[in-house]
Amino acid sequence: MKAAPRFSAWAALPDGITAAMFLAVWIHPFVFGALSVKTAMLTMLVEFFLIHATGFFTAIANQPKSDRKLRIGGVLGLSVFYVLMIGAFAWSFGEWWPLLAFGWLVVGKFVWIWRSAPASDDDTMVQMAAWAGSVVAYLFACAMTVMVPVPRLGMKAELQPQFGFGEGQGGLWIDEPQTVVAMGALYFGLLCATKILAARWSSKRPA
Repeated sequence: MKAAPRFSAWAALPDGITAAMFLAVWIHPFVFGALSVKTAMLTMLVEFFLIHATGFFTAIANQPKSDRKLRIGGVLGLSVFYVLMIGAFAWSFGEWWPLLAFGWLVVGKFVWIWRSAPASDDDTMVQMAAWAGSVVAYLFACAMTVMVPVPRLGMKAELQPQFGFGEGQGGLWIDEPQTVVAMGALYFGLLCATKILAARWSSKRPA
């Protein structure tokens, strides 16, 4: 009988570091440079597309009884769609690194398909459950920072012209950028906490 998947608490470390970085920007908006706030906002936009894409990519990459070339073709087709969407956002903000971040995700999927047979049903269920958890965390963090007044902390209104947003742009994240920074801290903090709890639960189960 195949052993149930186990989780490592080390998997929570990147999310914990990212949450701390968002918190640092919230307290001191120029801690990582002049465009720290703008980069934080773009990070959350890219994360939205990555979450959306990961569900489809996981389903295609792990499709049972599917030829490897068909799986690669499916990933390529989806990639074109997401590149166009992310490219439009990147162009509007004058930044191209979001395309690189998405490209890294696609490369990882190609390597997974090329080196692996389709995953077992149990492995696929674990991956899809993790994806669903990230969706819930993102929506929860978004809702909380929209419904609950978010303090500016170090992101004072008089500093906002220096955050690097272009003229003519608007919306909650532009007008009140502390909301998206707080959302990032909450979202990645939730992912970190969830992975730690999953690792503790996994360690208590019998092998």
